[in-house]
Amino acid sequence: MPQKAVQVIRKKSRQSHLWIFANEIRQVEGKPNPGDTVLVYQQEKLLGSGFYNLHSLIAIRLYSRQNEDFDLAFIKRKISEAYQYRKRLLPREEDFRLIFGESDSLPGVVIDKYGNHFTLQTFTYGTELRKELIGQALREIFPVESIFLKNDFRLRDIENLPHTEELFYGTIKDRVVIQENNVRFYVDIKGGQKTGFFFDQRITRDKVRRLSKDKKVLDVFCYTGGFTINAALGGAKKVIGVDISKAAIALANENAKLNKVDDICKFKIGDAFNLLRDLVKAKKRFDLIIIDPPPFIKSKKEKKAGIQGYRDINLQAMKLLTRGGIIVSSTCSHYLFWQDLLDILTQAAQDAGRTFKIIDRTTQGPDHPIILSMPETEYLRCYFLEVY
Repeated sequence: MPQKAVQVIRKKSRQSHLWIFANEIRQVEGKPNPGDTVLVYQQEKLLGSGFYNLHSLIAIRLYSRQNEDFDLAFIKRKISEAYQYRKRLLPREEDFRLIFGESDSLPGVVIDKYGNHFTLQTFTYGTELRKELIGQALREIFPVESIFLKNDFRLRDIENLPHTEELFYGTIKDRVVIQENNVRFYVDIKGGQKTGFFFDQRITRDKVRRLSKDKKVLDVFCYTGGFTINAALGGAKKVIGVDISKAAIALANENAKLNKVDDICKFKIGDAFNLLRDLVKAKKRFDLIIIDPPPFIKSKKEKKAGIQGYRDINLQAMKLLTRGGIIVSSTCSHYLFWQDLLDILTQAAQDAGRTFKIIDRTTQGPDHPIILSMPETEYLRCYFLEVY
């Protein structure tokens, strides 16, 4: 059990939040080391158990509302609960984000499940110290073939952790085949971006598939063809996917062949901003355009410049739509909130001289649970707009 106690003072509005910031700490018992587990109290009330790291702005990350240790039994219980939750909401799926940090009571842990192959990210000092336990828990629950550490990302900087990528357990394949909504994809676990596949857009991809019949579709920032292939399977006449990554486009072509839609899908390597401007100049038109860029805003100080990027990319896309056409515009920038995205789209529509109605909106899938009291767990926002 956690041995040391920390006293905090929190505003009433933050009572249920799972992060304790350094300026909320009033007293620390003893001298806990970074990564130690501590008990957190406000006056006489136990708020829970958490990981301590005073070198981080987020000084404590709660993993339980009780007095309990972050041991093998706890980790196994939380992974099992997370798996059952996803099987309940995604009963036909076996490939998904298995663990989404605080949303699954494992702060600083992200695990993607590709059949019996897993990617693991740890980005808190506490979970980094216990990654062997996390790997052991996975192996005791699932018939694990491999676990690959994908720890080369910026969130580790917050807790002064090094960037690494390496095989953690087992034997890794060059690629694995996964399935989502009856669509199959090759995933390059070792060489793919982030954790290999963007599971968070599963809801939006399914909706795009339903909207694509008899349409000419443009998929911007297509990566390995998730939206492109769904649109083709939905009955699109023609789909063009665009991405700057040669490796992503190569895999997208293979994914199209895997799903027998390579006669409908065409892929181009290039900068999305330049390509859209070229299409506008050539007076090309599309019935459905998907804009799913990487995050243009990774911190608050980048918000102003990022907003301009989102406005520009959506403006060019809106110019390419046929009358009655649909734009599906997403952001995965946490600092760009729903109203921010709506304001961007409103301004872009005005600059394009076009009028739209909102026909739908989506967020991340159920394998990326959003905690009511913790807005940081929501980061994906998407609007479906139709020209009229």
